[in-house]
Amino acid sequence: MFQTAQQAHAWLKEQGYPVVEPLEFSDPPLPKSAAEHIEEWSLLAKLDDGKGLPVQVYWLRAVPKANLNDLKYVAQVYHSKYPTVHLLLVACYQRHHRWECVLVCPNYDALRNQWGRALHADIDSEADASDLLRYDPTVPVEKYWQRVYTALRGEPMNERIKQALESCIAELESLLSEINASIKRAIDEANYAHSQQLIQEAASVKQVIEQIDRIKDNLPLDPTSAPVRTTRVRTAKQKRAVDVTPQKEYQIPILEVLVELGGQAPTREVLRQIYEKVKHRLRPKDLETLPSGNDIRWENAVMWARNKLREQGFLSSNSPRGIWAITDEGRRYLESLKRGAAR
Repeated sequence: MFQTAQQAHAWLKEQGYPVVEPLEFSDPPLPKSAAEHIEEWSLLAKLDDGKGLPVQVYWLRAVPKANLNDLKYVAQVYHSKYPTVHLLLVACYQRHHRWECVLVCPNYDALRNQWGRALHADIDSEADASDLLRYDPTVPVEKYWQRVYTALRGEPMNERIKQALESCIAELESLLSEINASIKRAIDEANYAHSQQLIQEAASVKQVIEQIDRIKDNLPLDPTSAPVRTTRVRTAKQKRAVDVTPQKEYQIPILEVLVELGGQAPTREVLRQIYEKVKHRLRPKDLETLPSGNDIRWENAVMWARNKLREQGFLSSNSPRGIWAITDEGRRYLESLKRGAAR
């Protein structure tokens, strides 16, 4: 759609972007290995509300011999050099003797083969540009960025929902096992009133698992199911859920690793250290790739566990992209757990 920087600049201005005026070209502030792929380089717009990392939108016109992988390489090199800025490249390159326009950004979730893992989407029309780059100045910059990044990842929302539901089932199965163990103890101690209460709790958990399974499998919910009378037949999918390590089991290793690494560290290093701590208890399915094909199951579970810790205030929510940091509250929480275990 965009063949020149002027076209891209004018379109962004029409959409309400805080464009840089006047439009100026400069040498790319990148190593020669990346700069050699660039014929034109210009900062189009800067988004910064002071509440998160700023987003900078650049124009890039590639040299005639450059291909899409070269543009992805440029994006990843930029991220490596400027990790505190979110980059979006509106890029134009030659493909099959015609100029194509794409939106490119670094893949912040790529832990391996980082140079070839940048994200991109074709911009062939006004509709493509509007879908990817629609802008509302009232929306926080971080929220804007997350929307664009999610769109570029191209991961179907139903797959992401499925992964979340599978993780939820695994957590509930773990809880159910704990309740069943408590039921056995209550019966052994002849505490029948408590055992009946626990049996009802177990039945309720079973019903929730069944309902989540129906959602995951796109089956209609059964609002008439009676939890206490329902006999649950475990399906193969539910059995697989038990065969993965629950997310909560990664929370303590995350906190321990961050303390050992001085309080903060890049994602890749944190995951490497966590693996060393938990590899002896990982289950075979933890090591499998998720249906989306993007992540290993245990790494995905660690990411979810990290989100939970951030919600609880134990990890910083303001650390730079790709950096994990423990808070003072997280340190105190970890110390309290250690004191409790020592008693």
